[in-house]
Amino acid sequence: MSVVGYRLRRDFEEERTSQAIIPLDEVFQLTLKDTVATLERKVLLAVANAMIKHHDSLKAGGHDVPDVSDVRKWLTSPLLTGGGGGGSVLGFGANAARSVSANTSAGFNEEGLRSTVSGWLGQCFPTSQSGAFVCVLDNLELLETSKDARGLLESMRDGLLSMRGLKWVLCGARGIVRTSASSPRLEGRLAEPLELDPIADNEIAQVIARRLDYYRINDDAVAPVGPESFKLVYDILNKNLRNALKYSEDFSLWLYDEEYIGKGEEAFTDMFEGWIQQKAEQSAEQTDLSGTRAWEVFDALVIKGGSCSPGDFEEFGFNSSQAMVPHIKSLEDVNLVQSSASDEDRRRKTIAVTPRGWLVHFARNGYSLPG
Repeated sequence: MSVVGYRLRRDFEEERTSQAIIPLDEVFQLTLKDTVATLERKVLLAVANAMIKHHDSLKAGGHDVPDVSDVRKWLTSPLLTGGGGGGSVLGFGANAARSVSANTSAGFNEEGLRSTVSGWLGQCFPTSQSGAFVCVLDNLELLETSKDARGLLESMRDGLLSMRGLKWVLCGARGIVRTSASSPRLEGRLAEPLELDPIADNEIAQVIARRLDYYRINDDAVAPVGPESFKLVYDILNKNLRNALKYSEDFSLWLYDEEYIGKGEEAFTDMFEGWIQQKAEQSAEQTDLSGTRAWEVFDALVIKGGSCSPGDFEEFGFNSSQAMVPHIKSLEDVNLVQSSASDEDRRRKTIAVTPRGWLVHFARNGYSLPG
């Protein structure tokens, strides 16, 4: 999405098209604690800032944009300052007063914010052919169930999703976008979801190498986590890109704290391998499981690829799913696995190995990668 948005914006700025498709800098996401109102405020403020940032290019492209000085003043004046006093200065023989109060103008209440920014959007993008700001709502799976995500999107239907001058891209894992977009109320608002395949496992090192080359500022700069080190932690964590990025960040911060910055690439590679093994060993040592049956279930789950359902109990040597439940509970208690229920049928569960679980397996497997 970032690459496509960049290319569309460049096409407009370089006058290859008069349609201004401009991605907002901020990527939005929601959790169960958020509301549509909080999302709307974030989006409208981001649009106002984008009006300032892209004012010149929009104006050069023939778009009717609001006066940027007015927009900037509206955004940066949360306080009003007033003053009064007598006839002398510096406090000699006079009195002076100065007051500061909150700005309660239309720009700083919810309805005024919406009215003002939607007016700017209609002015700048009077038709769909004129262009739009592109808003990305990412990580919808953070809402945990497609029912919650669907409710959120339905409440956005007549507001943000229909606002002129905005185009939306909704992203989420585990099929949550497809199930959420199936609501009758959203017909005509959302297009058919696109299924994006993950990066091929054998290409992950090459992808990281390309990104490092692109973002390198100095020719002699060395990344704390190089392509091969990233591939190592990616494989340890069962091909989970997000978790691999998290551990790469942790290692980089550890290097800084230990004042190891400035080493060469080979030194970083050796240090990373030792660091990730130490993390795995610590996690294994801190995992206290009573009895051996839970470990047997865990090892069998790893062999199955890291996920199963309670209905697979026979593959784990049990006569019923109820007989397997206590061992799954023991594994959950030490954060080796997690269970998630389907919102369509609460009886259907998926049991999956956690990132910590994969790290523990790495240590228990003699620091060999999962088969």
